[in-house]
Amino acid sequence: RARDQASRGAGVNVCVSDTGGYLTHPELNIISSVNTINPSKSANDDNGHGTHVSGTIAARDNTIGVVGVAPEAKLIIAKGLSRSGSGFASDLAETIDECRVRGGRVVNMSWGSSAPSQTIHDAIIRAYNAGIILVGAAGNSSGAVGYPAAHPEVVAVSAITQSYSLAS
Repeated sequence: RARDQASRGAGVNVCVSDTGGYLTHPELNIISSVNTINPSKSANDDNGHGTHVSGTIAARDNTIGVVGVAPEAKLIIAKGLSRSGSGFASDLAETIDECRVRGGRVVNMSWGSSAPSQTIHDAIIRAYNAGIILVGAAGNSSGAVGYPAAHPEVVAVSAITQSYSLAS
């Protein structure tokens, strides 16, 4: 059964706050990008995680590669994590703010910490108050949900295996 256009992400800008994105990837419809670690440099992915997340969200429905869950969504890439996958709260908060001002309707945050950051939470509140849907990695353990996913404004998501157990 064919999915309607809205469920395919048509007309939705999804912002990925992560390690960047492979900006010329043929499977990704990237409309904007920013590097909050070093604004004078490209938001090109030097780790791979941000590109992986972007593809899971919005890889095009064509004859090559995989298909994302919202293949007609447009992507905003906000690089706030380094090539090692780590970053500062200030850079990550800035990615959320950049997502908001660049027209993101959904912000994906597939990163986390066991401790909250007021700086990040303030940016989340600004985005939430602007009507943006925020999605965060819950963490793939049976313990407590990590931050920023544990904030009440954020939808917490975990990865699961084919047998519906938490992915490692």
